[in-house]
Amino acid sequence: MTKRTLLLSIALLSLAVSAWINQSAVAPSHVNPDTAWTWMDAQTNRVVYANHPVATDSVSKQEAFRHIERLYRHQARLMSMQARGDTVKSRRVLDTAIRDLATLIRRPGLAHQPRFQSVFQAITSEYREVYGVPDTLDLPRGSIYDLRKGVFTAVNQSDDPRLENALPSDLREMDTDVPMTVNPRVREAMAFLLKNRNLHLYPWLRRAETYFPMIEHIFAEENVPDELKYLALVESGLNPYAHSHASAGGLWQFVAETGRRYGLTIDPWVDERRDPEKATRAAARHLRDLHDMFGGDWHLALAGYNVSPARVKRELAKARRRMHREPTYWDIYDDLPEETRNYVPLFIATSIIISNPAAFDLKRVTPGPRYAFDHVPVDATMELEQVAQLAEADVQTVRALNPELRADRVPPSDEPYYIRLPYGSYPTFKSNFDALSEAERTSHLKHAVQTGETAGHIAKRYHVSRPSLLQANNVHPAEIEVGRMLTVPAAKYLGNSEIVSSADARPIRVRYGSRATRPIAVPALPTADAKDSKHKAASGQLASTR
Repeated sequence: MTKRTLLLSIALLSLAVSAWINQSAVAPSHVNPDTAWTWMDAQTNRVVYANHPVATDSVSKQEAFRHIERLYRHQARLMSMQARGDTVKSRRVLDTAIRDLATLIRRPGLAHQPRFQSVFQAITSEYREVYGVPDTLDLPRGSIYDLRKGVFTAVNQSDDPRLENALPSDLREMDTDVPMTVNPRVREAMAFLLKNRNLHLYPWLRRAETYFPMIEHIFAEENVPDELKYLALVESGLNPYAHSHASAGGLWQFVAETGRRYGLTIDPWVDERRDPEKATRAAARHLRDLHDMFGGDWHLALAGYNVSPARVKRELAKARRRMHREPTYWDIYDDLPEETRNYVPLFIATSIIISNPAAFDLKRVTPGPRYAFDHVPVDATMELEQVAQLAEADVQTVRALNPELRADRVPPSDEPYYIRLPYGSYPTFKSNFDALSEAERTSHLKHAVQTGETAGHIAKRYHVSRPSLLQANNVHPAEIEVGRMLTVPAAKYLGNSEIVSSADARPIRVRYGSRATRPIAVPALPTADAKDSKHKAASGQLASTR
């Protein structure tokens, strides 16, 4: 979770709590206190407050107006920047406004001001428009970022012995290419994960059964250590749809620039960062390049993956001058950003636990579905709902197998586009597809010009450039008239064309096997004294000792 979203989340929570406290005392009798926040949200312009004593440290009316005026200035500047189309400055103003909101929300009495609530809602609405719903309020995206925040808090409280006492005192490391250093920070991360096993570990174990066999296969082909598969848990919780307000997305949380550098297509139709196979291959190559860049040090490679190679190089150079030797990740640990400091310990903790769940008393979970599908060339642009009907499959399953498709349809393409269908469904799909008329399986997306539409309007709707739209239809802007059928320009997808050329546009049946299970670290056999100590630690008797 970034600091910006954490601040907004705190602000939202604080406002909700303060509003509930004040409104629940005077809300209509038919309003359940548990729904007071909903009641206030529906009555934004009509909020009633209880007449309670004013705290001595509450802000004065003049101070409140001054703070609120500053927020209104932020809002006005934000609207001005947006009107000019200046995205960069808009985000800067929005970030400043969010920081001020998070600070001001803590001022006693200010959150109860109707004007403050009005500008608060306006600014947070703009935040959602730009960055999406704050990840602490959006479970599919938020879980991984809440996890990092919680782990980082736990790791930074390393003077508190209570979390780690119940862990095995001696973890025997197995032979791995990526060193699995077990230190107090790693133990704190392990303790946090085990404490929150229902929220993180059990869902991860289920998803691992689906995606790990595929990741293992690709990593073996790319000559990348198998244990790096656990990094996908830290990055996204193995959720292809995970994305952050830093504009990173997919299983491996690529930003667009890095994704494109490793061959991933990102456009309004397709975001291959969300394609589990293609993104995994790109991640393997990126990690391998970072490993080479940092002289074979995997810990430094992981730090570079999280923050940026340039930042890691900068800290290494400073440490080199200071230490007069080649520094390691742990030598520059304190000089890195907080998230990067704790990124490697979290990776190691996750790897140790997920690789050997039985050693940490994790119960067996129902495995996720096998990652198996028919990879099918479709020489037509059609909605996924129609694709599912032709395959006689559930549309939700088809969507889940094709998370990279952003528009819920097969994109317009100048070559057959490969989509994933449920395993074994290709014969049914082919039979039904072949029965379609020529018009029903056109390979290009068509648009009928509506009243008031221009070439620019149509191009914007389909996320293509105006010149490319005109060129594809060999038409002058003045010739675009109501009722005319226009062809939406097709795109060529590099990864897709590689499949087409290698398979001659034939369907491919894919079925990954079971995931490999190899413990990365195992607890040493405890002595009788160790067993007794572990029992006391678990019961809280060792809470004040280390």
